[in-house]
Amino acid sequence: MPQYESNQIRNIALTGHRGCGKTSLAEALLFSTGMKTRMGEVEQGGTTCDFGAQEVERQISIAAAACYCDHGGTKINLIDTPGYAEFFAEVVPSLWVADCSLLVVDAVAGVEVHTFKVFETARQRSQSLIAVVNKIDKERANFDGAVASLRDNLSGPEVVPVQLPIGAEDRFEGVIDLLAMQAVVGDASEAKRGSIPDELTAAAQSAREALIDAVATTNDDLTIKYLEEGELTTEELAEGLKSAVAQGLIMPVLATNARGAVGVVALADFLVQIAPSPLERGTWSGHGPDSDEQVNREPDPSQPFAAVVFKTILDPYVGRLNVIRTISGIAQADASVVDAQSGATAKLTGLAFVQGREMVSAGTIAPGDIGCVTKLDDVVSGTTLCDARERIVFDCPPLPIGMHATALEASSQADQDKLSGALAQLASEDVGLSYERDGETGELIVRGMGPLHVEVMTSRLKSEFAVDVVLKPPKIAYRETVTRKVRVQGRHKKQTGGRGQFGDVWIRIEPLGRSEGFEFVNEIRGASVPTNYIPAVEKGLQDAMAIGTLAGYPVTDVRIILDDGSSHPVDSSDMAFRMAGQIAMRNALVEGAPSLLEPVVAVEVTTPDDIMGDVISDLNGRRGQIQGMDAIGAGMQRVRALVPIAEMNTYAADLRSLSQGRASYTMELAHYQAVPPHLQERIIAAEAAQDKESG
Repeated sequence: MPQYESNQIRNIALTGHRGCGKTSLAEALLFSTGMKTRMGEVEQGGTTCDFGAQEVERQISIAAAACYCDHGGTKINLIDTPGYAEFFAEVVPSLWVADCSLLVVDAVAGVEVHTFKVFETARQRSQSLIAVVNKIDKERANFDGAVASLRDNLSGPEVVPVQLPIGAEDRFEGVIDLLAMQAVVGDASEAKRGSIPDELTAAAQSAREALIDAVATTNDDLTIKYLEEGELTTEELAEGLKSAVAQGLIMPVLATNARGAVGVVALADFLVQIAPSPLERGTWSGHGPDSDEQVNREPDPSQPFAAVVFKTILDPYVGRLNVIRTISGIAQADASVVDAQSGATAKLTGLAFVQGREMVSAGTIAPGDIGCVTKLDDVVSGTTLCDARERIVFDCPPLPIGMHATALEASSQADQDKLSGALAQLASEDVGLSYERDGETGELIVRGMGPLHVEVMTSRLKSEFAVDVVLKPPKIAYRETVTRKVRVQGRHKKQTGGRGQFGDVWIRIEPLGRSEGFEFVNEIRGASVPTNYIPAVEKGLQDAMAIGTLAGYPVTDVRIILDDGSSHPVDSSDMAFRMAGQIAMRNALVEGAPSLLEPVVAVEVTTPDDIMGDVISDLNGRRGQIQGMDAIGAGMQRVRALVPIAEMNTYAADLRSLSQGRASYTMELAHYQAVPPHLQERIIAAEAAQDKESG
């Protein structure tokens, strides 16, 4: 395996909407550069990047995967990212370590919702962007229409074709390279450069002039020369374009048919010539492990070693495999390093380059290059590995939070024994998956990006860990409260022959505003309740509040005033007054017109303009209260609403169906509100039936 310098490396993230052909494009690049002798097909399960069992079965990309090819002595690292919104969490760390995003769009569909999402994410990271209009061979393929879609829907860099297709649909045979003003015709096995067909010369010249105009406006020196001489040399145009792409000023557009490997050699040429290297990306800013003080690293082999882990893979034979990008210094096989966040020592065991599920042994990895290490059992994605004497932390960008929650139960005790370990391993590999034991309901809650995400997780539990589980909607964490003021007595008296138990209290209870919790007020005057027993009374009140009288949910948003009582010089005790407090609270809940409260979430839906009305109507049908709408550009709107969480259990799937996958949403707990009476009766009845069944 040859060793590469930083200027010989290109780190490219393949991004775009599902079905646009990212995995096939990676496969075509591997084949076109001689890394594979034949192209695998997604439908046949033979591609380098879709190697997981669930990916092969479902014929979709689920996890980000790295591979590489050599084109003319330049190593092109490719990170194939999923196009389904439910696996978007995999895209974020991939863009973190890539130096350029290759935005793939379908030649018929143009910009789709996930195209917009990954584009915006790349822009937020000030990343270079190159667009590829793929599937030019499809019926109704329209290169000009796809370019127009990019211009109309994506704001920021100027969208400029650097190629024109030669032919279309089943007659697509190559591209015109507008930089070199040459035709590149044929598939990967016979692609040849030559003269532009006569019938396309005028169109090519016009497109090149538009390219020169765009590039010249990004550089004052080029602007002056272009105005004075009316032309730029090929070298000046290429250098100007390279600089403009690196600055995010221009997004060049190319054309391919990945399945037929047409236009792919020209794409590889362009990536080598124009895409930024790690040197051109330049400085990475981090901070000390115990401070926020900024510390910088350059992609320089003489600087202290630092690398980030951006992907973890569970290999059935190798074990845990961590995919890394070296930031500075040189990764040396078996070198001792530290986990910058924890300070734990580690060793770069099994240092290798990554080719899908395969590893190619590497003695060293240069700054800016991508590789992997093995046997780091405690290292997770987002970790910084570095020189122990020069610790630095690079923060992974915030990951999206899984909105789709599901309660999970093991099917048997044997499954239960294995479940915790299996979930821990899956969560270490899948950055979009999380799980926790709900302290209130006792359920094991798994959170993913959507129903498909959770479905894939359960399939993997069964196939990879032999764990069968049952999925259920999570229990709603309702609350109970009172709606009117009452004054009640709580009296506990018990005589058993010896010393008895006696506690007697009077309390007033009154409702508080939402989310105000519990307030205890002591208004005892004199010594009707001795001071030393008052904490026991409060504890008893809280005991009774843990289980309400309507449906057994915790009580909240009440003020309780202890205003009177009595005691016995012998029989009174902390326990007796604690019991009196419990009795008083239960009496107060019965007489205080109890009511159920339900959790309400603040929901933000990002939706295309054309279905905003449908989205709002759907939210209204879920008892939602629309709070506002904001235009966010590119034909998209953000709708804000408050919705009871009980109405959101199927929202991920319903929104995907409603929008054909073009909309997305986030939600977080906002507050509690009263449940409508007719629904309250239904909830109480359901709880009673469940208690009867379990009892």
